[in-house]
Amino acid sequence: MVRPSVPEVTEADAARSGGAAVSSAHSTSHSPSRSSRSSRRESPFVAAPVSRIQLAIQSIDPLSQAGLSQHVSRRPDIELLPPNRLAEADIVAIAAPMMTARVMEQMRRTAEVADAKFVLILDRLGDVDLLSAIEIGTVAVLWRADATAERFTQAVVAASRGGTEMPAEVQARLVADIAALQRDLLAPLGLTAGGLDDREVDVLRYIAGGLDTSEIAQKMLYSERTVKGILYGLMSRLHLKNRSHAVAYAMRAGIL
Repeated sequence: MVRPSVPEVTEADAARSGGAAVSSAHSTSHSPSRSSRSSRRESPFVAAPVSRIQLAIQSIDPLSQAGLSQHVSRRPDIELLPPNRLAEADIVAIAAPMMTARVMEQMRRTAEVADAKFVLILDRLGDVDLLSAIEIGTVAVLWRADATAERFTQAVVAASRGGTEMPAEVQARLVADIAALQRDLLAPLGLTAGGLDDREVDVLRYIAGGLDTSEIAQKMLYSERTVKGILYGLMSRLHLKNRSHAVAYAMRAGIL
């Protein structure tokens, strides 16, 4: 029987074969797979943290406290604060039967520790000075009967964005209170609601009309020095920068 001949493997053939194997192994070990490269790839975009409205709720009635808390419990944009975090509040909602001296005192104490705006939930308005409540920081009033989850959260969100919500009865009361303030306190002192007296209003009206100091003095039968003194006095008192700023102030106050 003739046995098949086996080709001889030379040293050169072995070297070539070993080099190819090493090269293949090296390529395999250092070439990351597509999936691994993909997994290491990071997104260039990072989501910005969402700012949540910090809300505190105060009520002498535990049922109202629980109800208002439930209204906002599922809102991802509102965080309900515990009492020990009152100082962090953006908005403070106060539920009460009506505005009383006790409620006003509670608002003042709260305003001392929190730079917050107030949303009031009332059964009726009461006889307390509404202008004082506005001065403390009240921006919204809801009647308790209308304080559904939707209305309440709308008022909170609007307040956080600088808006207001007032029933028609509250708006009418505010107008009446401002008129009484002008009639009983300011008018006897010769002042307007903007804190200006009659001479100051006249000077600003002439400035708005384009008159210079000498022309205003002739119109008002004053010396130029007196006109300058009137203008300097109102600008210093109201922290106004120049004549244009003074005129703009008077227009915003509804004086011109």
